[in-house]
Amino acid sequence: MDLTQRKLNKSEWESIEVPVSDSEKEILRLIIVGTENVNIKYNSAISLFTFLKVDINSEMEDYLYLKYFDATVKRLTTLYSNYGKMLSIDVNSNPKIKKADLIRLERNDIEKIPLVYEGVLLDIIANLLKNKHNSNKKWLENYFTLYKFNKNTILNLNRHIKTLVTNVLSEFEEEVDMVYMIENAVEYIEKNANLLKYADMMLYEHQKEIFTITKNPYFKQRLAKFRIESDNDVSDDEDETQETIFKSGDTIPTSSPRLVLYIAPTGTGKTLTPLGISQQYRVIFVCAARHVGLALAKAAISMGKKIAFAFGCSSAEDIRLHYFAAKEYKKNRRSGGIGKVDNSIGDKVEIMICDVRSYLCAMYYMLSFNPAENITTYWDEPTITMDCETHDLHSYINKNWKENLIPNVILSSATLPKLHELASTIDNFNKKFPGAQVHNIVSHDCKKSIPIINKNGYVVLPHTLSDNYQIVSEIVKHCEANLTLLRYFDLEEVIKFIIYVEKNNLYTNSSAKIDRNFASLDDVNMKNIKLHYLKLLAKIKDENWSSIYNAMTSSRKKRILSNSTIDEKGNTVRPIKKVSSVGPGLPSHELSSSVSNAGKPIVKLMSEQIISSNSFQTQPQKMLEEKETGNCAIYVSTKDAYTLTDGPTIFIAEDVEKIARFCIQQANIPSKAMDAIIEKIEFNNRVNEKIYELEKELECLEEKNSNKVLEVDGGAKYGGKNYSKKDDGKKKDHSPNENNKEMSKINAELDLLRTMIKPAELNETFVPNKSLHLKKWAEALNATAAFTSNIEEPVVLDIMMLKNVADSWKILLLMGIGVFTNHPSTDYTEIMKKLADQQKLYMIIASSDYIYGTNYQFCHGYLSKDLVLTQEKMIQALGRIGRSNIQQTYSIRLRDDEQIKKLFYEDLNKPEVKNMNLLFGDGV
Repeated sequence: MDLTQRKLNKSEWESIEVPVSDSEKEILRLIIVGTENVNIKYNSAISLFTFLKVDINSEMEDYLYLKYFDATVKRLTTLYSNYGKMLSIDVNSNPKIKKADLIRLERNDIEKIPLVYEGVLLDIIANLLKNKHNSNKKWLENYFTLYKFNKNTILNLNRHIKTLVTNVLSEFEEEVDMVYMIENAVEYIEKNANLLKYADMMLYEHQKEIFTITKNPYFKQRLAKFRIESDNDVSDDEDETQETIFKSGDTIPTSSPRLVLYIAPTGTGKTLTPLGISQQYRVIFVCAARHVGLALAKAAISMGKKIAFAFGCSSAEDIRLHYFAAKEYKKNRRSGGIGKVDNSIGDKVEIMICDVRSYLCAMYYMLSFNPAENITTYWDEPTITMDCETHDLHSYINKNWKENLIPNVILSSATLPKLHELASTIDNFNKKFPGAQVHNIVSHDCKKSIPIINKNGYVVLPHTLSDNYQIVSEIVKHCEANLTLLRYFDLEEVIKFIIYVEKNNLYTNSSAKIDRNFASLDDVNMKNIKLHYLKLLAKIKDENWSSIYNAMTSSRKKRILSNSTIDEKGNTVRPIKKVSSVGPGLPSHELSSSVSNAGKPIVKLMSEQIISSNSFQTQPQKMLEEKETGNCAIYVSTKDAYTLTDGPTIFIAEDVEKIARFCIQQANIPSKAMDAIIEKIEFNNRVNEKIYELEKELECLEEKNSNKVLEVDGGAKYGGKNYSKKDDGKKKDHSPNENNKEMSKINAELDLLRTMIKPAELNETFVPNKSLHLKKWAEALNATAAFTSNIEEPVVLDIMMLKNVADSWKILLLMGIGVFTNHPSTDYTEIMKKLADQQKLYMIIASSDYIYGTNYQFCHGYLSKDLVLTQEKMIQALGRIGRSNIQQTYSIRLRDDEQIKKLFYEDLNKPEVKNMNLLFGDGV
């Protein structure tokens, strides 16, 4: 994470212009529209009506049902005749359809119709009836899916299909076993890909709350007045309308100042909420980590928002407007587009993105165009650096808070101290802005399971942490106060605990029973199951705890199994088998038999265990136990790489060089291959040095040639050339430009040198999870989901041409591994960011500075032994994993079990709380 408070460089400017994907745009559009209607809900799945785009009426519904769905329903009726009544649909057998509609419908080939939602529902019903008919309990999963699908918001769904679904749900409702549903929730919820695929799009609860709290009365009143004055003829251009309202000059209605403490889990859209808030307020977005601001900028530009930047500013003159926000500018003569922008006019700016150092410059800039009441300061991750006793940013933070003139402030973080912990901060805000309202938003949206796994490969949960129930009770209280931890509860292990306690009746009273807490399938979701787990833990009979703890810990299985088929050097580990046994003590008839059988095929005389290719998944746990070394799945570049599935991995450590060396060392690259790579890299380094010298020389010449034109006696002096105007207005060069010849010569040399860069590549055997690598290290194991890198040759060449990058890092890149740390080569860092964003890297090794705001999608994460993290910072570290909108196989792998205590035990001396009250209070 780059906390340097500097101006944006060229590559950063270019990165924000890359549009986000269509799926991301859909989410951004939802956030923006959701400010007006927080309960907005829609679904991207389409009904048959939506696909065909025909007029909706009852006769057309009848016709479409008969044409596309009736045959399927009749087939089901024939197959499962005992459900004939349930499948009976009252439909007009001869609907009257307009001829024009019939012609239009005939053009739609049935085979070309996509899988419309009605078809999806019919498929589920067919599977349900099939499984029910065969007495297969999988019908309950079909029932659960159908129940959830029936709640989705699908436009213009055929009413006959709706009736059919209702009939099926009603028919089997009484047979639903809620305990069985909970027991199988991993399959029904977590591994049910269709639930996510067809889920409604809606705001998170914390987004609904913040948009409701931040309604702008000034905007609302002025909009109403504007519409009246305009005779309801409001401009179609929303930006124009908004700008007119903001610049109206009317008296602003009095509204209370507002401080919002905004706490929500990472990866749930907190940093995108300013897009919605900017619909009614001008927003100043403050971020210590520049890449967070750049991510917001990219999203804002993709949605056409008008933004400005204040990074590394000493005054308002350093503020830069994006083209969308430019009001006055000069046109580019060649392209006809925007050329030089007048950055001093910012009345169109909707979102100002700034670093901590530049906040006051950004604030005064925005105040010069907008009333303070119509501006909201959105401070992202204010706890960054708060774990340090002293830091260079602390003085800026304190000054910003003391001199702040904006009465609407939002402090946003997944680990923001709680309301009761920020007494000094709140008192200080109230003194400065009398009558201020303080709002506390605490969200614990939980739609994923990202299990925490200890160094021996076991899942970590509160009930596995102690055999002392009093200690467990304290852990439960801590988790209840920090419900963001729910996402790190493994659903499978949670359910095992719930079912064990339920079936053995080990709770204190019946209020903890499943049937009392899950009244219907509406209540059966991941969040509620995990909340029930905590409730159950708090209601265990004290005298029962010892037996529960022993039962749960003795029966648990390793989530990650060490690869015992091969050793660290790549040698296959095979069990010792007795081939023959001839020696003293054998009876003479056996001895003669063994001799007579010499040279013949060996016959098995005793039973012998055969290790199959999937034995590590199917054998009893006792057969898998090995000496607990604490090094489970640590060989990430060799024999344990196959456990890293679905997407990239992040390895967070203080000493990134140590982890980098370990990865290379364990790869066991032969000395010949390594020498060849090093030779190429050293050659490239020498070429790069020559390129660097020539580029510096070229820069000097270009600087001489770019001198400003000086008007002299009606002519001009430009770059050493003397010009005078002829009658036709053209310029004439009276002296040859010696620099041009020299520059051409240097450019030719540079082109030649760049072609001399030698590409370097590793044999796939040494690239984690490539086919040859898996054949060597995990041939006997199930590695179908193993994730590998995909780095194209031009990118490798770009890295090879970089200066100030260690040779070891270049070798790591060939293995698909990048490094994130504070580093002099910004070009290397930018390339790594791009590869991470595109999920091209197998793994990223990152220092702890990168735990805030790294928005890349990681499926697995390691926390190294050398990390010293506060509780808040550790939660931020965990938040790097599982940020996508889909449920994959995730894991957080701790290399030190002391980190478990840091996470699950209450910390009464949080440095973040102390420093926030000091810097955001009356201190300093």
